[in-house]
Amino acid sequence: MTFPIMDLDSWTLSQSIVVFSVCALVIAIAGTRITRVVDQLADRTGLGEATTGAVLLGAATSLSGSVLSVTAAYRGHPELAVSNALGGIAVQTFAWLLPIWSTVVQTWNMRRPRLRT
Repeated sequence: MTFPIMDLDSWTLSQSIVVFSVCALVIAIAGTRITRVVDQLADRTGLGEATTGAVLLGAATSLSGSVLSVTAAYRGHPELAVSNALGGIAVQTFAWLLPIWSTVVQTWNMRRPRLRT
């Protein structure tokens, strides 16, 4: 017995976009909550925010990508599995480098000699 809602091949583009948007909203809401929970765990365990953040938040944020890649590979879509992994790495690298680059540019601007008029 199959449920019509689970037959993803029969979804229209609009339905897929709506479901994707709802899932993204759920992830955004859960993401803000999980950061507060991890902060509380860091305080209660005494492990420190850097350690708990790196381990727990890193594991939580990597879980969805790992599940997607494994599921895609299992269902015979190796291109999706590999591109998801590479895309995730690229986005995480960009998100990591953006604040560093911003700091470098701000520091450079502060040290640059100004023209006097």
